[in-house]
Amino acid sequence: MKKISEKFICVTSLIVLASVGCGGGGKGSTTTSPGTFALAVTSVNPVSGLALTVSPADVNSAGASGSPTPETSLSLIYNSGTAVTLTAPATNSQGSAFVAWVGCDSTTGYVCSVTMSQSKSVEVEYTGVSSIVIYPQTVTVAAGGSVQIPATVNGFGTCTSPTLPTQPCAGSGMTYSLYLPTGVTGGLGTVSPTGLYTPASSSPASSVNVTAQSDFAPNITAVGLIELQQ
Repeated sequence: MKKISEKFICVTSLIVLASVGCGGGGKGSTTTSPGTFALAVTSVNPVSGLALTVSPADVNSAGASGSPTPETSLSLIYNSGTAVTLTAPATNSQGSAFVAWVGCDSTTGYVCSVTMSQSKSVEVEYTGVSSIVIYPQTVTVAAGGSVQIPATVNGFGTCTSPTLPTQPCAGSGMTYSLYLPTGVTGGLGTVSPTGLYTPASSSPASSVNVTAQSDFAPNITAVGLIELQQ
């Protein structure tokens, strides 16, 4: 194998990264020798840094007992014919749910199985929320009536896992809460789990703020205003 200059070798917390520069390459060894193949492992939400369980360890000991846990994005090198399993966590570090593995020879739950008959690429996906939008931001409701809060969740994740059909998808799972604007008095009313607002039956407030929050990303919220028609 051609010797790589020391200035192009970056020692990572995982294994040696044999690629030019340290800024944009994936983790792991990218150089194969005769009789070996590369297994590229990537992820969606997050695009990197997702910890995986790898069995067996690759030729550079990535995934070996006592070694740092391999994280995406990475390239693993295996001898031809090696049967490899990759196990993903049920949720990512932000609490988003596992969706599916893509590119595996077979999958069982969170486990991806591949046999290294050639170089291969696999990807694990998690649901994600990028933003919440309440539009229009101000809605009106008649006294004695109700109004649906027009909240939309923007996100990613295919939600097509046949092995885990009960996993929630990006866009479902919302929590609504109410509070009075500064200087406003009166009853808040109620909001259902699906976002249907009903004014208080007695002394309702003239306006109420509503917050929509995704169950997948508690730090992402949107605030709207509900005004009572007089």
